[in-house]
Amino acid sequence: MTEAEALEVAGIWSGHVLTAFTVYISFTFAYLVTVFYVGARLNPVQAFCASALYVFAATSAILAQIGYLQAQFKILAEVPNTLNDIFLVTSGEFWIPYMAFMQFAGVFLGIYFMWSFRRYHAGK
Repeated sequence: MTEAEALEVAGIWSGHVLTAFTVYISFTFAYLVTVFYVGARLNPVQAFCASALYVFAATSAILAQIGYLQAQFKILAEVPNTLNDIFLVTSGEFWIPYMAFMQFAGVFLGIYFMWSFRRYHAGK
């Protein structure tokens, strides 16, 4: 694979990474808005089902993004290219754990938001 081909393919994978992140943000925003507007009126089974669906959907987007990141960084590592000296562009050791931690923390914080919101409104 030539340098130009490697950079083009890495750019395509980078687009996939951004798409997966956008999907994650969309699921998270939809879940938090749902919790805020109807969370207090959901019965426990409904709250569990909404939360389980959110965890499954968000985790799927996160895992897809991790896979896309791994593919992007593998291509950039195997073919010498002009981006090799740019740490934030070619550092899978930084981006993969950083993005995974940040997004999984967001999932747990979203579930905590559901729990605390329902708990607070249960007393009213």
